[in-house]
Amino acid sequence: MRKRSWVASLAAWLLFSGIAAAQTPPASGAAAAPPSASAAPPPGGETGKHVVVEGFRSAHWGMTDAQVKAAIQGDFKVPAAKIRAEENAAEKTTVLSVEASDVLEGAGLARVSYIFGYTTKKLIQVNLLWGTSIDPRVKPEEIVTAANQLRQLFVDSGYQPGAISNTRSADGTIIVFEGQDAQKHTTLLRLATTPAPAEPDKDNKDHASATLFLIYILDARNPDIFRLKEGQF
Repeated sequence: MRKRSWVASLAAWLLFSGIAAAQTPPASGAAAAPPSASAAPPPGGETGKHVVVEGFRSAHWGMTDAQVKAAIQGDFKVPAAKIRAEENAAEKTTVLSVEASDVLEGAGLARVSYIFGYTTKKLIQVNLLWGTSIDPRVKPEEIVTAANQLRQLFVDSGYQPGAISNTRSADGTIIVFEGQDAQKHTTLLRLATTPAPAEPDKDNKDHASATLFLIYILDARNPDIFRLKEGQF
């Protein structure tokens, strides 16, 4: 796919979420990145499984705004008033977001965002965000634990050959996992951490932080977003 697609997807996710943590440097100590960079095993492994990335939980690719709202309410037991609607002015896509506390045990509150395409107006991407910026009660090491748990789940799920895991990117974040299913639907898991300062502040608080991004993408190569045409300017 590869580099251009996930960079674009991450940039869109950061815009929707309002979080700049992915630009932070790598961590040390308790919030350190998962160990040992490696390539994921061949699809299926010993189990013969082959993953199909259809969206997230009850929300599947191609669903309309109304269908996804119903899926959100069913998955998270939240009233419609708790679902926030936004627009990405640059890409002319729309997004529904909700915060839920029971998405991943031990990782604290999550923000889940559902992105709808510019032309189709249907679901093309789902973004999940956990971290100390979303839930101040969660500890950085708990976010790292969640990253490792999700990585193992994806490694065992039967993604296509070429999936990668625990690779440091140029901006200092960790690509905990990146893989595609047979239909080229993409799963991307990234971890950004910052260490605590050498000396605590006057309140004696630990300011280490961690942010975990999980992104499911229908078509990372050709996302349904607005783009200026070549030759217009």
